[in-house]
Amino acid sequence: MSEKARLAPEELSALVDDGQRQKLRMLLNEEHPADIAEWLTDLDNSHRLSCFRLLDLDNASAVLAELEPETQGNLLKDLGDIGVVPIITRMSPDDAADLLAELPKEKVQQIINQMTDTEAKEDIQELMGFEEDSAGGIMSTDYLAVEGKLTADQAISYLRETYAELEDDIYDVYVVSEEEKLAGRVTLKELLMAPPEALVESLMDDNVIKVLTTTDQEEAAEKLSRYDLLTLPVVDESGKLRGIITADDVIDVLWEESTEDLFQASGITGEAGDLGEQLSLSVRRAVGARLPWLLITLGIEAGSVSVITHFDSVIKETVAAASFMPLLSGVTGSVATQSTCITLRGTGIEKLAWRVIIKHVFHEARVGMLLGILCGIATTLMSLMFHSVNPALGFVVGCSLFVTMTCGVLIGTLMPMVFQKAGIDPAHASGPFITSILDVCTMTIYLTIVHQFLLYTTMSVVK
Repeated sequence: MSEKARLAPEELSALVDDGQRQKLRMLLNEEHPADIAEWLTDLDNSHRLSCFRLLDLDNASAVLAELEPETQGNLLKDLGDIGVVPIITRMSPDDAADLLAELPKEKVQQIINQMTDTEAKEDIQELMGFEEDSAGGIMSTDYLAVEGKLTADQAISYLRETYAELEDDIYDVYVVSEEEKLAGRVTLKELLMAPPEALVESLMDDNVIKVLTTTDQEEAAEKLSRYDLLTLPVVDESGKLRGIITADDVIDVLWEESTEDLFQASGITGEAGDLGEQLSLSVRRAVGARLPWLLITLGIEAGSVSVITHFDSVIKETVAAASFMPLLSGVTGSVATQSTCITLRGTGIEKLAWRVIIKHVFHEARVGMLLGILCGIATTLMSLMFHSVNPALGFVVGCSLFVTMTCGVLIGTLMPMVFQKAGIDPAHASGPFITSILDVCTMTIYLTIVHQFLLYTTMSVVK
């Protein structure tokens, strides 16, 4: 369908109100499911239901999988069990399991009990038994597998019958034993190019990258990306092949994980989601998601207030020195955030060995010291511009910035690693949390240096 023919939600509503069902049916079923889902999201419940009922079963199942959880729930409620079951049956098992996971257990059981497709029912129930954020929770049970004792010709004949039942295009064929344990992998191309009488086990690669059903979804996504795989097999503890993770599953995982990390780094708790999901939250829930870390930040920043109050006499004696406090706090916070960001890229996927940690810390320490020297010199020159009658002040500020930036880099580097080793998501170590800690450290270091300098010099003060 051309771009010009695309309809706005208001036009869809008008077609529904005018009773132009046939035209609307034709327009909707020619569109991509993702586009239809976007349109339906903007409609009210009544018009959304009317449009959804005009979709054929295949389109309806694909569109339902694309909708946000809240919209899915509203549609399922309006459709009723009788209307939902045929659509759920047409969905891929992993999409159906994700959809049903958002519903109350009683509702899920009612829908499953009405399903007549035994295989689909068993696949969905199996997938719902895994943790949502595990490899088992995101895997698909649609995959190609053959026994190693088959010849290439026999395997191709078997796959020709099986392939038609799959929802996705798959190019990897997994080789299993009689007990369905994963033994190797062979591509469709290798099967087609092999002599007809060649045994599959002689063609397979037995060094297969795989994950357990209990593996965290982020680790599984990282493996598929690292080894440039199209699919990643998932096995249970006995080695039995249970499913595969595909590239589109990984895209969803990476989006979800990056959004979650962004929210945590910003001090927002609870479920991560896009703008639409966040806007759907009630004001009370939105406040509840943001308040905890703000209160923690408030408590830590009270330390800064305490430090400044403690050095009140120093600030009164050196008013000019106080004017540089925002500069030190801002620059130190920025360099610490940079180090935290770099460290998070290394700790967000897998556990780090102590050897790697020590190497990274020393590297960042050297970077921080050099940055501190350069920024300290620049700050000293800046101080001479604004307070030329008191050159000693520039030296004090420059030295302080060197120390605070070095400390900032170390804190920004170590904090995510400490969180990782403690089993806490390292994303919590960034954002408001680390900024507040650095404010306390920066004020303490700076005012202590100024105080010590005053004790042993006769520094002139510009008031």
